[in-house]
Amino acid sequence: MRKKGFTLIELMVVIAIIAILAAIALTSYRAYIRKAKAKELITFARACIQESIAQCMSDPNFANFGNLDACQDPDDTEYIANIDITPPASCDDFTTTVTGTVGGEDYIVECDYDDTQDDIVCSAPRRQ
Repeated sequence: MRKKGFTLIELMVVIAIIAILAAIALTSYRAYIRKAKAKELITFARACIQESIAQCMSDPNFANFGNLDACQDPDDTEYIANIDITPPASCDDFTTTVTGTVGGEDYIVECDYDDTQDDIVCSAPRRQ
């Protein structure tokens, strides 16, 4: 007479496969969450460029971008620590770089002002 059901070995193989898939998914999920939190760096970079553009429109010879409110290094946020903003160098070159630490990993975002399109283009956060 034959019994119906699964053997212990079959059940263990299924559990092992599920555990491997869960480990892979958890690693990817954590990386996704860190990158999503790092997107806040884009906000700081865009704000610095926008304030720099406004300042240069009123004073084309302005040179002290580090004193603008949006271009100063903010205190740590809820997700990002050690934020460092590199403001534009002059009114001719609107490029801003922002770095920050999320979950022990350093991320960087670069934003450029495209005057032909009148648009700010930012890179996605990437690990340094």
